[in-house]
Amino acid sequence: MIPDKIVLDSCIIAAIFLPDIITGKAIDVAADNTCITVDLAYVEVSNVAWKRSVHGGNDSELIKTSLCNGIAFIREICEVIPAHELINLAWDLACRYRIAVYDALFVAAAVRCEAPLVTADRRLAGVASTTCQVIFIEE
Repeated sequence: MIPDKIVLDSCIIAAIFLPDIITGKAIDVAADNTCITVDLAYVEVSNVAWKRSVHGGNDSELIKTSLCNGIAFIREICEVIPAHELINLAWDLACRYRIAVYDALFVAAAVRCEAPLVTADRRLAGVASTTCQVIFIEE
């Protein structure tokens, strides 16, 4: 059973809008739930799109359209938490688990919202599971 609110990390949002092996699963888990994310997702999803365009040899205009849809999803569908509101907790989590602060921000959001973190990052899922509920999406 999927809870009614979930925290999506950037890799899940990117997978929804930029086709990936986990796209179907990412869409399924986001559907019919209140989706929460951190404002950092705007930048991280944009960076994934840029990599797909520049390094992946994908059509730039198609990627840009997908990116625009992803940004609209974040802005219009997700509850977006400003990163600055989570920095203290994210810092503590990053230091405790030796993970990057930008990853720790999503864990902090899950803790703050008492909602599961949805991620496809195996290492992040492993460390986050000691602090919050995690929904790990894999192939």
